[in-house]
Amino acid sequence: MSLASPIDSKLEGVVWKRTLKEPVLSYPTLAGEESTDIVVVGAGFCGLNAALAAAKTGQKVILLEAGIVGSGASGRNGGYNVPQFPGPITPGVVEAVIGKKKGQALSELVLGGADAVFRQIERYQINCSAVQHGWVQPAHSEASLAKVKKVFDAWKAWGADVTWLSQGDLSARLGAAGYIAGWFNPTGGTVNPYGLTIGLGRAATQEGVRIFEKSPVDGIEEGPGGVTVKAGPSRVLAKRVIVATNAYTGDFLPDVQRATVPVYLYHAATHPLRAELRASILPGGECFTDLRKSGGFGRLDDAGRLISGGAVFAFGDKQAYGIAHAKNRMRQLFPQLTDADCEFEDYWEGYCAVTESYLPQVQRLGKEVFAVVGFSTRGVNLAQNLGRVVGEFAAGTRSLDEVPVAVIEQRRDVPLWALKVRAARLVFPLYQAKDRLGLS
Repeated sequence: MSLASPIDSKLEGVVWKRTLKEPVLSYPTLAGEESTDIVVVGAGFCGLNAALAAAKTGQKVILLEAGIVGSGASGRNGGYNVPQFPGPITPGVVEAVIGKKKGQALSELVLGGADAVFRQIERYQINCSAVQHGWVQPAHSEASLAKVKKVFDAWKAWGADVTWLSQGDLSARLGAAGYIAGWFNPTGGTVNPYGLTIGLGRAATQEGVRIFEKSPVDGIEEGPGGVTVKAGPSRVLAKRVIVATNAYTGDFLPDVQRATVPVYLYHAATHPLRAELRASILPGGECFTDLRKSGGFGRLDDAGRLISGGAVFAFGDKQAYGIAHAKNRMRQLFPQLTDADCEFEDYWEGYCAVTESYLPQVQRLGKEVFAVVGFSTRGVNLAQNLGRVVGEFAAGTRSLDEVPVAVIEQRRDVPLWALKVRAARLVFPLYQAKDRLGLS
């Protein structure tokens, strides 16, 4: 899977595909010429929700996907539905970056977003192993404790239903070692993300969206008659286009590709844990993500597999490196695990798009052509809810000013993009060192 062509429709090694409960639907490949009101490019969380929201207003929508529905980051992430910005970002920081009005609106979207995802799953009866037992952000060091407490205080002042947890509280909730304190939001939880994308595709078609798979877009041209979206010899003429390809854009649209740094991540899933371990590890079904740079998070799937991961270190045998790190981190978090408990059934990789601010943004690529990028590890919540908002904008029921993120009116590449892409693939040992020294 190269950066130029990152599509992996087979989802090799992804546990979510192997444990899928939602029936897979197949969609045709675009052929010939079509016309519609709105074209959405990319059938992940953002694109599916944008298409769904626009179609619900009565707009005709065509959704084009280069691979298959959910084959990008949406179908291969960890499945954490988190009601918080990436890491230690607070609502105040967001307001400082994008302004008070949009910052407050985005904070509201994030705070209520995890619950909104679960309610939509219920509305469309999507069978994606959804568990809403809450999310915890624990502090693993004195440095992280100050950041975690600041985030908690900010949400508490916002009026959020959040709870501060002592070291003893954390131990009881997580069954994990080494945490000092943290906080809990009951609206968070977990999903099978690939199952969720499959279900969203079904929901979108129910609302009238026409989905075309294996139809990679290789050109977008705007003219007096509208916007022409090209996919090989086939064409779609539309009034407005939303590009939602994120880290899976490839080379055809450098304006979008170079607006974020694609961070290459891996996940690994154990065999289902023994009954006595399941009683002591995340016994209440919560999930957690800490502030470790080299990955500190935990969840169980519905069969009791423990899932971990981190950034890929693309030097030497990267898979062996990732598996060794995942085993060590699991043993560090949960000393009750043996080496045999940490044997993995599944290992997979994929891209995550990170902006310089760690916040998503909308890019204006033309008068009626827009892209949404940069969910920075918060795609299950942010990509879906922002996708819905962008879909409402595409349909004309919401103004661009009402989309609660920065709108970039001209091309703005990440400085030193090529160097940062390379560095992101080699920096993992540095992350590990910072964590060992208590600097994260």
